[in-house]
Amino acid sequence: MRRPSHLEIADLLEKPGHLIRRAHQVSVALFEARSGAYNITAPQHVVMTALFKHAHVDQVSLAAMIGLDKVTTGNIVSRLQKRGLIVRRRSPSDGRAHELMLSEAGTRMLMEMQHLVKDYHEEMLGNLTKAERAKLVKLLRRMIGVEPPQRAAEAKTGTKRKK
Repeated sequence: MRRPSHLEIADLLEKPGHLIRRAHQVSVALFEARSGAYNITAPQHVVMTALFKHAHVDQVSLAAMIGLDKVTTGNIVSRLQKRGLIVRRRSPSDGRAHELMLSEAGTRMLMEMQHLVKDYHEEMLGNLTKAERAKLVKLLRRMIGVEPPQRAAEAKTGTKRKK
């Protein structure tokens, strides 16, 4: 069996998966450095933000919305509920289901954290121009399947992007 040469193996800085993992490490480290006073993790912040935007959602729907498995989401919900940051109540429309929402304390904390989140985003994306930041977010959204490909969007609107 022939051993591949070093030229056939891409450099780590050319591997998208590696770069995404490294960017995630930077993102988590920056968030944790800034959020210490609130004693909240990045996934907890994601859950709180999702509940702020989509109150009265059930836990299974929340897990799907934020891209975490049901068990991890359940653990996060339990920790936030114990801290009084979210409320879980029986659904008025389905007595078997429970719905989740931010408590007043949770809403207050999320609002107080917005300056921190803004500064965190600024630091995380500081090496990019405003246009590059917008493009990166759009590409990441497309990569996870929530942004339609450009060609599909053009076909729907009948417009063509200028080169």
